[in-house]
Amino acid sequence: MKFKNKLKMRLGIAIFYVIIGVLFVVLTSIGIIKNEVMLAFGTAFGACGLVMIVKNIRIFKNTENFIEKEIAEKDERNIMIWTKARSLTFSVYAVIAGIAIIVLYAVNMEYAAQVIAYNLCGVLVIYWICYFIIRNKY
Repeated sequence: MKFKNKLKMRLGIAIFYVIIGVLFVVLTSIGIIKNEVMLAFGTAFGACGLVMIVKNIRIFKNTENFIEKEIAEKDERNIMIWTKARSLTFSVYAVIAGIAIIVLYAVNMEYAAQVIAYNLCGVLVIYWICYFIIRNKY
């Protein structure tokens, strides 16, 4: 995929974040959603979306910055660092979640332990699906 198309897709995602954020804030403010956590999520989504929009527009407008970002994104060293960071994040999350499950069961917080256990199982299922797709592709 061309870098320009990637930026357009990222801009679209950022606009989607802003729409979701505004929707959460409005629905919480008028009382349709009665959970104040959704107000915080809406604010966070909106702020992240706005930052992403500004960032992508700046890259589009400045030709030097556009070329610099394109080169940095295609750089093999950066790709290797991103890949290793993702892999390490997955491994650390699995270990921490496993420890949290054991600790929560030990202190009789079964419901919280089950939520984390289901989450960990879901992540592992997604991992295996992605593994088989990538293995068959390459």
